[in-house]
Amino acid sequence: MELDSKFLEFWGNYLLAAARGQKQLEDLNEWMRQGFSGFEELTAMFKKFYGFEHPPRKEDSGSIQAWQTAAADFRNSFNAYFNLMGMVSKEEYQALEQKYAALQKKVADQEDTIKLLRTLLAEEGTYQDQATKVLQDLVNQQAEAFETLMKGIASAAEDEG
Repeated sequence: MELDSKFLEFWGNYLLAAARGQKQLEDLNEWMRQGFSGFEELTAMFKKFYGFEHPPRKEDSGSIQAWQTAAADFRNSFNAYFNLMGMVSKEEYQALEQKYAALQKKVADQEDTIKLLRTLLAEEGTYQDQATKVLQDLVNQQAEAFETLMKGIASAAEDEG
């Protein structure tokens, strides 16, 4: 994104003023939150670099629109400048922080569910092992009974023969 030259001029002067200890970043943020008013030195600098001799008048929709356009350009350039430096806005950071907290909760819930399912599966596995043992015992008993039956049939056949 290309930075607005008026923003760069404003920003350069702002940084010079900050270097002299006259302004702090909190003042700039508060000024932007208040709609570019409230901090007269910043408002004067904004008007100077964006070509406004007077603040917008309510009866002049053209000057209000021009002011809003300049303010939007300033905000966009401000955000683009900080994005170039790898920074995010406080709003973006807070949104990501909330998303991160929600994802952490979701992961914790899913881990609890996985733990519960593993516990149930382990218990179910015990029942399966018991059922398998009972079935194996039954098969063994039937095999023994079949063997006894076959011996009995063989012995009866020998006696007849």
